[in-house]
Amino acid sequence: MAPERWRHHLDYLITLLGGSIGSGSLIKFPYLCMRNGGGAFLIPYAIFTFLGAIPCVFLEMVIGQLSQSGPINVWNLCPPFKGIGFGIATVMWLYVTYYMAIFAWFMYYFYHSFIAKLPWATCDNSWNTPACITNIDSSILNSTSANVTNLTLIVVNTTTTGNYTNVTDTVMTAAEEFWKLQALQMTDGLEDLGGIRLPFVGLMAVTCVVMFLVTFQGIRVSGKVVYVTVGVPIILVFVFLIQGCLLPGSADGIYFYVHPKFEKLLEPGMWIEACSLALYSLNIAMGNIITMAGHNRVTNNCFRDVLIVSIADMLCLILVGFAFFAIIGHVAYLRGVPVEAYESSGFNLAFIIYPEVMTYLPLPHVWSALTFLALMTLEVDSMLPGLEIILAAVEDMFRGLAKHRWAVISTILLTNFLFALPCTTQGGIYVVTLMDWYTYFPAVAVFAMLECVAVSWCYGLERLNQDIRAMWGKKVPQAMMLSIKYVCPLLLLVRLQTMVNRKQY
Repeated sequence: MAPERWRHHLDYLITLLGGSIGSGSLIKFPYLCMRNGGGAFLIPYAIFTFLGAIPCVFLEMVIGQLSQSGPINVWNLCPPFKGIGFGIATVMWLYVTYYMAIFAWFMYYFYHSFIAKLPWATCDNSWNTPACITNIDSSILNSTSANVTNLTLIVVNTTTTGNYTNVTDTVMTAAEEFWKLQALQMTDGLEDLGGIRLPFVGLMAVTCVVMFLVTFQGIRVSGKVVYVTVGVPIILVFVFLIQGCLLPGSADGIYFYVHPKFEKLLEPGMWIEACSLALYSLNIAMGNIITMAGHNRVTNNCFRDVLIVSIADMLCLILVGFAFFAIIGHVAYLRGVPVEAYESSGFNLAFIIYPEVMTYLPLPHVWSALTFLALMTLEVDSMLPGLEIILAAVEDMFRGLAKHRWAVISTILLTNFLFALPCTTQGGIYVVTLMDWYTYFPAVAVFAMLECVAVSWCYGLERLNQDIRAMWGKKVPQAMMLSIKYVCPLLLLVRLQTMVNRKQY
């Protein structure tokens, strides 16, 4: 049975771009730039994108389009490696499971952005402790610069997690107390999950309904939805950039971003992290490139597509960096601290730093709502391909179920919902972090290495070249093939080693 076709080729490109950007672009990229010398980080990131990421994406596009199938049957070209497809489908099921919980967290913050008084802006709420530190008011800002500097440094460096410097074990900002004491009602560790947070259960149920409505009609609907879920965040990033540039201090933030600290290039860790980001940002070995390419016509030019998607993804990340550092520059100016003071990653950046930063902007409710709207739409872009991959894997194994797509998707979402319930407990953040560390990120690097080995060493690059000439009648540069065979496995090995030694959050 022939696979469902894209109504328009642009639907395919936008879907891949949405899956590549994801909510991680607003979390991971700014942190890595700040951590690694601003503009200097863009140099190795661009190098590894062209040297390793583009060849890997090209490989997946070619075999997906050639096989015209999902993540399991694609390995009919090299049957001993069919386990890659089963592994990818399993990992993507776990991925969608804990991303549903993260999406519920974003929705929780989006809802609270419409409350008359932002709950993470003040310390007079019922959950706040006596040690809570609120944002600096105008009277303090008008005091002497020395006092402002002393106070704001304490405010910035009070968290006990992430990359902050501990001042005390009890002092937390209002934004941190809202996240830990009100939103999560966080326990002390994984061994104590506590009770279920009913608001998150309800929001996850809403998430399941939304994802069902988007996916049950196939790529005819989801291929159009991505125009919204990709377009809205990009428009909002432009809005943030324009607004940020109009605020005092934004130039300092942008200068930090674009001014390269070339001495950072001498640090091996910077190159390793740039390599990891380049390979991560394009969703290599996550199955969505293979699955989405399987809906193309066999004669489609994959080489053109991989250049479009990869370069567009890089430009979007760079744009996010400009918007982020413009806003951070303004907040650092108000507080009298350097831009580097806001170095944080993962959940700390998304649920503590971002909400706190929004309180310093004009009309904070509007900016907070827009921020979490962007994160929610990007999270949809991340989950959509995941569901399509799982569905394609099921159809690869049980062809008859293709006629009952709605039932299969309902079953998948129901199992995701049930297994995500531990993520909605008071210790749910520990469960999400554990799944992130040990089931998702290390696995995809292993699968990517196996893909390169299976195609370049077992199937053979010469046979692959013949297939490419038969598909669209043109050869690809020999450097691309050599990179797939030699360079990509080495870079993926480096990325795997990085994941083993360093946690993602």
